Amino acid sequence: MNTDFLEKHQGVVNALKGLAAVVVLIGILSALGIFKRAAVGIHIEEEVFTVSYEEEIVIQFGKEELRSAEIVTSFDMGDAINTVSEDKYIVGTWENDVWGQYTLCVKKSLECYLVVTTETEVFVFNYESKDTTESMCSALLAW
Repeated sequence: MNTDFLEKHQGVVNALKGLAAVVVLIGILSALGIFKRAAVGIHIEEEVFTVSYEEEIVIQFGKEELRSAEIVTSFDMGDAINTVSEDKYIVGTWENDVWGQYTLCVKKSLECYLVVTTETEVFVFNYESKDTTESMCSALLAW
């Protein structure tokens, strides 16, 4: 090995080692999900319930507006009006014969849905798992 070359270019070698360490660290953090945003978030305040997708509010209603909440395991989605569909989620405005126009925010792999009816709107969503979605329904009914 040519030690003169290494000594002459030690700054470049150190910079490459530092860059390699940063790339490895980013890979590890990405694998652990550190940089991954939660696609769907639920926020319950004293008077307002909010569901967000990619940090944008999709569903929001006040405590006094809530009329009903029920769990369903299947339903006719109807026609898409304005939607986003990606690998894990479907989000947007739909219309069917049962509810008319409604807002949907669901994890595709989860066949448990919370249907919330307010004074003026219908929302269909789920969150994390069947148990979590069912617990959220109970919590909303007790809210």
